Amino acid sequence: MSTLVLASPPTAAQAAAWDCPSGDLCIWTGTNGTGSRCAWSNADNDWRSGSIVCSWSSTQPYRSVWNRGTSSSYVAVWIYGGANYTGSYDCIAQGDRFGSSNGRARSHRWQASGCW
Repeated sequence: MSTLVLASPPTAAQAAAWDCPSGDLCIWTGTNGTGSRCAWSNADNDWRSGSIVCSWSSTQPYRSVWNRGTSSSYVAVWIYGGANYTGSYDCIAQGDRFGSSNGRARSHRWQASGCW
């Protein structure tokens, strides 16, 4: 006799893979846009106490990232390791996404200049 196991529906924090609102920067705990997600439409100088708190960012790296920005004024997002746009940073051009990152971050801002 076989047993049927039903999967639980995803929680709000576990959005469908690569689910990211147009205009936002999105990061995930899992690869390929899976796991818990944090999303912003504006710059944030501290992911732990800023306008949008990304609760898991203090204990976990982001594994996926997508810049779905749409502004013609900003062509990239710089993601910084420290609060207040300090420390080392990664840059992601508008429209780009990476499904296998391993970044520690705490702030980000949109940039008019591109990546390198």
